[in-house]
Amino acid sequence: MSGLPVSGRWFRSQQVTVDIALLVEDHLDPFFESNVWHVRGAERDLVVDTGNGIGDLRAELEPLVGARPIVAVATHDHFDHIGGLHAFDERWCHTADADGIREPEGLALMRMDFRAGLEDEIRWFGYEPPELVITAVPGEGFDVSGWRTPATEPTRLLEEGDVVDLGDRSFEVLHVPGHTAGSIALWDPAGWLLFTGDTAALDDPLYAEDEDAFATSLRRLRALPVELVCAGHSRPFGREELRSLIDEQLVTRG
Repeated sequence: MSGLPVSGRWFRSQQVTVDIALLVEDHLDPFFESNVWHVRGAERDLVVDTGNGIGDLRAELEPLVGARPIVAVATHDHFDHIGGLHAFDERWCHTADADGIREPEGLALMRMDFRAGLEDEIRWFGYEPPELVITAVPGEGFDVSGWRTPATEPTRLLEEGDVVDLGDRSFEVLHVPGHTAGSIALWDPAGWLLFTGDTAALDDPLYAEDEDAFATSLRRLRALPVELVCAGHSRPFGREELRSLIDEQLVTRG
């Protein structure tokens, strides 16, 4: 027994626009929170990133989705964005991050079981590693000590220029390497809507595996005529904040 309370609902949600909802796991240490985005489409719905996978994301989405099929897209292969991917029939990611979804550098919920290097990563972002990642469990009998990030097989590998078509709106896949080799953004030029993953988000430091590629990707995003940015972390924001964020990053990173 973990001694943790059972949560009646694992996610908190916010309706951002009539077609876009933001979901965040509500019972985590703050470092591990990430954004799950739901976009309603005429023929199918889109889920951008799937959180850590601890609670039942599919059940949470049912009132929003109804009978429409769902395409789940991972912006990159980090555990806090791919954990719920296994629950969807359509699981899409960039080719360069596919192996990280098949065999994730996953998360354990107890600090004593963290993979090597995770505590240093947490401190780099300005947080203190917790003894326990969660503050509740999603259901009776949940195995706190045995749980690990679920691995899954992507069903489609995306490349630059591919299109995610929802019937009434389409998103172009932008390959924006730097944070990871296979990081992508999803761009709706008709709706001026951009999903950035962890390439551009507010509040926390931005991490790059490849600084040169990251700078190039940031410049590319800055040039888009975006109105609404939906990132992998932080609140939604607009064009001026995106450009200010990117300008600051480019100066800071040289």
